[in-house]
Amino acid sequence: MYKKVITILIFGFLIIGVAQAADFKINDGFAPQSEYYAVNNETDMILYTWDYDDEIIRTSYLANDTDYTIISGDNNTYNVSYYMDNKIGNAISYVSSGKINVDYGVLEIAEIDGIKHVFMVYKERGTPDDWKNCYDELMKFNENNNIEPLADAI
Repeated sequence: MYKKVITILIFGFLIIGVAQAADFKINDGFAPQSEYYAVNNETDMILYTWDYDDEIIRTSYLANDTDYTIISGDNNTYNVSYYMDNKIGNAISYVSSGKINVDYGVLEIAEIDGIKHVFMVYKERGTPDDWKNCYDELMKFNENNNIEPLADAI
């Protein structure tokens, strides 16, 4: 009897934990690839949902470095660009697609139920015009999930 009750309680807590982690409504056109990201194959955009923790800080998504630039954007968001410094890759990419290896995106930090999250929409090998498209997708995500980005989060 006690084993059944404990098993039911453990199973219930696992279900509640999973529901909280996967509780975000993903924008139309995006297909979930894992618990943390979804891809829109039509627009070539990627939507990431991360917990704000030491790993995010360590991987430099929230700080400038040599190839990664983050600047303040609209509505408490941040515009990001990542330059993949590979001259041969840039030449091949330019010849095949007309674009240099630069990723463009928009991210934000929001607090939901006392837990901070980082949300980011970006496009690989894009153009500066993609900042607006990524921003629009992030705002749709915010609207779908009733999210308000934190001011001066970085």
